[in-house]
Amino acid sequence: MPLTTLNNGSNYHCTYLKDEVLHEGKWLKMNRINYLDPDGKERTWEAIERTTRTQGSDTDAVAAIAIYRRLLHYDIIVLVRQYRPALNAYTIEFPAGLMESGESVDDAAIRELKEETGWNGEVAHYSTRLAVDPGCSSSTVRYATVKINGDSIENSNARQQLPEGEFVDLIMLPFNDIHASLEKLTGDGHIIDSRVEAFAIGLQMGLKFAKDAEIDQRAQNQASLPLDGSTVRTGLGTKQVT
Repeated sequence: MPLTTLNNGSNYHCTYLKDEVLHEGKWLKMNRINYLDPDGKERTWEAIERTTRTQGSDTDAVAAIAIYRRLLHYDIIVLVRQYRPALNAYTIEFPAGLMESGESVDDAAIRELKEETGWNGEVAHYSTRLAVDPGCSSSTVRYATVKINGDSIENSNARQQLPEGEFVDLIMLPFNDIHASLEKLTGDGHIIDSRVEAFAIGLQMGLKFAKDAEIDQRAQNQASLPLDGSTVRTGLGTKQVT
């Protein structure tokens, strides 16, 4: 089925003209961008750009959606807690960091996970490049889904390998209780990264939809049972309804 969109200007085009650097620091710089809007009027915008993007890369950073698994245990989502000076607060985030020169998404995700948690993992999937905060920054990120085998020998005595000056606490939350756990962390004064919250909401909705579908299927199966005692055909053969 084709997607349906409303024509609310989505077919109009803006034209980039130029940008100039207003200020440049060690990690970031502020640019003034000039562009033409769809009516041909010249406009300006101020935006932050990272100075650390490696040559030939279209992505600034990588983040790991890390799932910790052990036999006969609940699945765990692995998060980190760290102080963010821009917010003057501790935030709850996915393990993440800047990509280094020549790194693939897989390599960067595994390296960052190892540094911040001590665990080795295996990348199952990674995303296309995604905007981080498009209203004020050109920064982009790719997300990698990483599986951690908690029963493996290499993960039995994991230790963080943090670079000098980086301080990160490990947070482990059960999948089946992630949203309530995040609400508690918020109540304790933490700020939840918006992408972590979006993941938690999506997971909660998915679990609810799956449960509702199961209830609907049971109701449908119950409604389909004959009331006259005749034989019912099932996936396991036939049975007599009494």
